[in-house]
Amino acid sequence: MSDISMLNRRRALFLGAATGAGLLCPAVAAARSEPAWGAYPPTPVEPVIDLYGEVAVEDPYRWLEADIRTSERVQAWTTAQNAVSDAYLEGLDGRAAIRARLDALFDIETIGPIATAGDAQFFTRRARGEEQSSLWVRQGETGEARRLLDPAQWSAEGTAALAGYAVSPDGRYVAYARQDAGSDWRVWRVLDRNSGQTLADAIHWNKYSNAFWAADGSGFYYARFPQPDAMFLSGNSGQQLYFHRLGEPQDADVLIYEDKANPDYMFIGQLSADGRYLLINTGYAGGGITLLYKDLSQPGSDFIPIDLGPAEPLAGNYFIGSRDATLYVLTSVGAANWRLVSVDAERPGESKEVVPERGFPLRGALLAGDALILKYLADGSDTLISRSLRNGRERAVSLPGLGVVQGLSRAAQPGQIYYQYSGFGQPLTTYRYDVARRRSVVVDKPQGPVEPSDYQVERVVVTARDGNRVPLFIASRKGLARGGDAPTILYGYGGFGASYPPDFRPEQVTWMDMGGVFAIAALPGDGVYGEASHRAGMLANKPAVFDAFNDCAVHLIASGYTHPERLAAFGYSNGGLLVGGAVARRPDLYAAAMPTVGVLDMLRFTQFTNGRLWIREYGDPQDAALFPVLHGYSPYHAAVRGRRYPALLIGTGDTDDRVAPMHSFKYAARLQALADPSRPVLLTVDKDSGHGAGNSRSKTAKSAADRLAFAAHHLGLFGSGWKVG
Repeated sequence: MSDISMLNRRRALFLGAATGAGLLCPAVAAARSEPAWGAYPPTPVEPVIDLYGEVAVEDPYRWLEADIRTSERVQAWTTAQNAVSDAYLEGLDGRAAIRARLDALFDIETIGPIATAGDAQFFTRRARGEEQSSLWVRQGETGEARRLLDPAQWSAEGTAALAGYAVSPDGRYVAYARQDAGSDWRVWRVLDRNSGQTLADAIHWNKYSNAFWAADGSGFYYARFPQPDAMFLSGNSGQQLYFHRLGEPQDADVLIYEDKANPDYMFIGQLSADGRYLLINTGYAGGGITLLYKDLSQPGSDFIPIDLGPAEPLAGNYFIGSRDATLYVLTSVGAANWRLVSVDAERPGESKEVVPERGFPLRGALLAGDALILKYLADGSDTLISRSLRNGRERAVSLPGLGVVQGLSRAAQPGQIYYQYSGFGQPLTTYRYDVARRRSVVVDKPQGPVEPSDYQVERVVVTARDGNRVPLFIASRKGLARGGDAPTILYGYGGFGASYPPDFRPEQVTWMDMGGVFAIAALPGDGVYGEASHRAGMLANKPAVFDAFNDCAVHLIASGYTHPERLAAFGYSNGGLLVGGAVARRPDLYAAAMPTVGVLDMLRFTQFTNGRLWIREYGDPQDAALFPVLHGYSPYHAAVRGRRYPALLIGTGDTDDRVAPMHSFKYAARLQALADPSRPVLLTVDKDSGHGAGNSRSKTAKSAADRLAFAAHHLGLFGSGWKVG
């Protein structure tokens, strides 16, 4: 069977199964005219001139930076943009079938990591038919589960979400965080598990940090910011760590730690399992430069820094567990790929290397009895290793395939842990691993309309033009042969040292079910090969990330998977910047591009939310050396009049207080004005949605359906050149 016939057969099966009413008639598909986006909503040009040194830069759409929640003008403009985009997207062939398949996959039950307190197990769960995850408890693995918290009771629209929780050591109290409309701001409340009542305690102005209980359960620690002037646009600085005693008002909470000399530093607080040591990881977001600890058994003791040697600005130190006075710390000081050391808390100047640096990054560790569980990132996919603390002997933990491991936690029995695994075709599954028996047992496995054996995943390592190694995962339905015509979506992130191994996502499974190829590139900037590969894609090296992404596109074409009229680019957040930068350099490589909640104005990003913290990654636009780099690749500024760009679907949310929606607004306005009009430039602004976290199941499925239908249309999947049926 030819590749085209295979694709048509797969699409026919997909559409028939999803609609339940037969296939789209080819004659009907051919007769439908392309939805006309007609005239874009008018966008006034009101230039503002900025000086960067001696360089004058015109910004024609500065007025779109106003807060959408308070500016009637911006609200009217985005409403008009949504009207055009909705009419276009709703008229696309196959969209209803795509949405039906996505709804079925998003409806698969999802269960979060297990947290153990005594003999009780706590976990989040989103059951079938529910919009948000709830908090559940059960006695042991086999006990009957009982729902403790249900966000469906908080908001009829499904826009309130459980954003985190922490259980007191005895399991009686649960501190839980609520987020609304996708905002990063959280309000913490306390549930009494015995009575089922929510206490009067309320903690405000928490963002980007956890909560954790005192050993005696009298209260919990948390971090907060001062109340901002503009809740959704202001930057946040001056974070402080507090202790909240149950029953007290927040203004009575005790300040535990702050760093007035470094107001942009953020904290991660922890207690050792025995409650003796309070630890604070402090530094720039994602950096964790300094690790401090305090011995709570010594009243009045001060915080002591753990000194592991000269630390570079991007070095990190993270506490992973303790045994008596021995603290175990993951560190990249002197080890770009990380190593694990032990520190004697009673002699903090002394440390011993427990696990040396290796060729692949050490991404996490867990202390489990007399063993360490080590998580490595090997060529872009997670691996697990058990290492004996007694003799250093190591054994690999068998995993189902190429994918991601998360949710490492201790089980009630010493020497046992829980972990979660997912891959391209396998939904998130919880396992219990017995170190001594070297055996994994399934604890929670979701049921749903997907069979992992139906999919195939290939991993290749592409050598980018600058010599960087780029793992590229290429996934499809099993049996799909190369013929150069497979509609393909290429996805990437490319920054902040944040690697994302392939996992289960309904969006990519649906695309594969439609007969397409879904490819994920682990790029420079991601840190897939440690800090060296992170630095290969930051600051002045950032353009290398766009080139590497385009090199992966070229590889897919040269290897016989697809060609430019069948290729789309897709990315979130920093990945939205990636897509914007990649298509600005090589618009000829892609038929469609979908930058979502992206950072797209590289001269103004420091002015909104916590953008100034990204200077360490991108550089400062006011820096004479980095300004030309930022200005040169900034997607907003790199737009060229009359150029034939890919069809663009630009997405954001009106309550995104991480990457301000103005990035997407201004980028869409500029491309609508300058791009060759033969392909559309559409903007979707999701109401009551933020950067992605906390979005309801239905909202997430709708956005995914819009993207897949848009990609399918512009890659010819449902067009007259690709007959369905």
